[in-house]
Amino acid sequence: MQKKVYLDEATGLPNKNKCEEILNETGPVPENELVAMCVFDLNNLRTINNNLGHDKGDEYIRSFAIQLREAVPEEFFAGRDGGDEFIAVLKGLDHEGVRKCLQNIRNQAAEYSRQHPEMPISYAAGYALSSDFEGSTMRELFRLADKNMYIDKNRAKMEEAAEKQKMNIRLLEEITAKGYQFTDCIYCDALLDQYYVLRASSRFFLAEDGSYSGAVEQIVQELGTDENRKSMRKKLQISYLAEQIKDKGEKLELPYQYRKEDSICRGRMTALFVNNTEDGRLHHFILGFEPFQNKNENTSDEKTRLNRYYEQLKQSIVENENYAEALLQTANAVYTVDLTNDKLENVYYHEAAFKVENDIQTPRSYSDYCNKRSRYVTEDTLENYRIVDSSFKLLKRFATGAKQVTVEYCETMGKENKPVWLQKTVLMSRDMVYDANTDKESSVVHGIVLFKNTSDFHEKEQQEKARLQMAYEEADSENRAKTEFMNRMSHDIRTPINGIMGMVDIIRKNRDDWGKVDDSLDKIQLSTRHLLELVSDVLDMSKLEAGMFEIHEDVFDMNELMDEVAALVDAQLVESSITHCKHRSNIQHTALKGSSLQLRRIMVNLLSNAIKYNKPNGTIDTYAEELSCDGTTVWYEFKIVDTGIGMSEEFIKEQLFKPFTQEKNDARTLYRGTGLGMSIVKALLDKMGGSIEVESQLGEGSTFTFRLPFKVDENAIETKKEEQSSGEQKLEGKQILLVEDNEINMEIAEFYLKELGIVVDKAWNGKEAIDKFEESAPGTYDLILMDIMMPVMGGREAARRIRTLERPDAETVRIYAMTAQVSSESVHKCLASGMNGHIAKPIDESKLREILTRCESVKKQKD
Repeated sequence: MQKKVYLDEATGLPNKNKCEEILNETGPVPENELVAMCVFDLNNLRTINNNLGHDKGDEYIRSFAIQLREAVPEEFFAGRDGGDEFIAVLKGLDHEGVRKCLQNIRNQAAEYSRQHPEMPISYAAGYALSSDFEGSTMRELFRLADKNMYIDKNRAKMEEAAEKQKMNIRLLEEITAKGYQFTDCIYCDALLDQYYVLRASSRFFLAEDGSYSGAVEQIVQELGTDENRKSMRKKLQISYLAEQIKDKGEKLELPYQYRKEDSICRGRMTALFVNNTEDGRLHHFILGFEPFQNKNENTSDEKTRLNRYYEQLKQSIVENENYAEALLQTANAVYTVDLTNDKLENVYYHEAAFKVENDIQTPRSYSDYCNKRSRYVTEDTLENYRIVDSSFKLLKRFATGAKQVTVEYCETMGKENKPVWLQKTVLMSRDMVYDANTDKESSVVHGIVLFKNTSDFHEKEQQEKARLQMAYEEADSENRAKTEFMNRMSHDIRTPINGIMGMVDIIRKNRDDWGKVDDSLDKIQLSTRHLLELVSDVLDMSKLEAGMFEIHEDVFDMNELMDEVAALVDAQLVESSITHCKHRSNIQHTALKGSSLQLRRIMVNLLSNAIKYNKPNGTIDTYAEELSCDGTTVWYEFKIVDTGIGMSEEFIKEQLFKPFTQEKNDARTLYRGTGLGMSIVKALLDKMGGSIEVESQLGEGSTFTFRLPFKVDENAIETKKEEQSSGEQKLEGKQILLVEDNEINMEIAEFYLKELGIVVDKAWNGKEAIDKFEESAPGTYDLILMDIMMPVMGGREAARRIRTLERPDAETVRIYAMTAQVSSESVHKCLASGMNGHIAKPIDESKLREILTRCESVKKQKD
């Protein structure tokens, strides 16, 4: 009973009731005893709960509890005082001993964080020693320790801020070194779905920090249009970025354009890779924004350009401690001028920049310098140049309230008189200057003159337009390809769905005819199996077009496969009142090895078209013939003949095998289709080493003939059946722990297992599974089937904990995941948590039997 009252279920440590009992001890701590009260407060729990969910938050709390208990000697108390707070009571230790113990905890947590960078432990700690506060009760020591903890919190915040600032400067330097000139950029954490602003102009629309997913929505609204928001949103998703930027140097550029008032605004977002987790997942990345300047801004909107320039200047000064270097981040050259005394004082050049003038002696008269320089300025831009060509003119502007002036002009340089465009900005300020020689102060107006070479902009404006147009066309092409892909899949998927719907109608109308009901149920099961295979393989179709498609071979029986295909389209035939006649000749080798899924897909596509484009009460004849066999390879010829509307010879030669094509004639209006089926068939046959021929006459019908090679495997089918039979006998009487939180999934899995004669013990979450395993005798369970996503405790965490239990079968019992997530990353996570493999959901009875048989075989070999 006490265990239930005092034990915290989530962490296994004493709970708040026990902690409060210790803190409420009456009377002061005896003077002859040394008692240290230590308090711990976890950081970032709210962030983890909000962004990763409370299951992850619970995992975070458990992780710290484990490290705390392992680091604190067993003779000392350690418990959870509710929420994210923990306490430890250390007795008999002086300050040095307490600090050593706290450092051990810190080291333990740091090692855990190193191994789990996706969710590192961060906490603050404080303590109070009874010898420092004589006469204090345990409660008073707790309060004093809590106050002491805030010293640690503040220190950690200052260190974190300083480290963050260093990292930000390093990241910005790397961005600049790579040649990017982002006006705004954000630093993003893909695991926590968080971001914070790394650089921002005054017009940037995102908050200083927040949810990255939320930021994506605002970016799409601000920079997108009704036409491109969907595409932009998809490409900004973390899952999409993780596929595009996987290593140093990789980037993803996303051009954008939107309408603002009466103008089109264009720009580019760039996602830059920063780092991965140890298991190869994207962890941090930078998203930068580059708004493009419109051509007409060159002459008509100096204020806009000056604001942009000023923003860059401010960013450089903030991001660079060296004043001159900061200015040179946004300018090719910087002059400092004493305008009051008309004195050009200093000149700075960027190392790799074009020099406005190679040899300038300073100090010298600024006005004289500008006058001599004017001979290089082109006549059509000389008026702009003269706005800032003397100290007098600039002082006059300063007196009227102007603090900065920007002009752009063109000079001709060198023997070839090559035009060079320069943007010249003068920033002015008044200073009080003290002269030690005269012992007087005076008011002096200083100017900073910034030069920027803008020739590239003028020269490449047309190239930029062409590049944007190309990027737009590429994006448009991608969208069309995606639409084609989805339509193609709907074509393949619709056939088994139609079959299922037809069979359901047949069952409803023939409830008392058990023969028909059973036959319809068999066909429904066959159709759903085919549909599942298509869904699982849906992404492979895009690889087929890219030449990356892999054909997966399996063992099958040709006669059984042809019967299955006929069953798949049976409902459509009945509905369309079409007669189907099957002809098979010289079929000698039926036990084959090849891609049964792709052969089935080809046959279903051709039969569906023959039905769709047939006439009412028409006929379809299907022929299958074995052409030849050399002992290892057999060639089959399949022919589908229909009495449909037919096609023209021109259409067959030029259009039939292209996506989205249909013969254009009046009869066609009676039959609607996507025009994708034949392009799928042709691509699959080419990949499988086959061929196809088509003969057709308008109004009379069509004949499709295709040939395919297969490997002969006479023993494979029989061997497979024998293995299944012997496997079922071996499985009878075995005991399995089935862990699943969904009642329907539990019922289905339990039904399949009991059909095999297996004894099933059920658990509804990972924690309950651990308890049942601990309470059982060693060797009780032959196998554990573990769902992954469950409340209280997930499957991977449960597997990890089972593997750490101190009992002989903890390391040997086989644990298989049951999951709908069958990506390589998901499988890797399951194996890393101590599991032996996985079973894909929805569970297929034959595949479940096959895996269980294999497990039993492996166990026998080890025994």
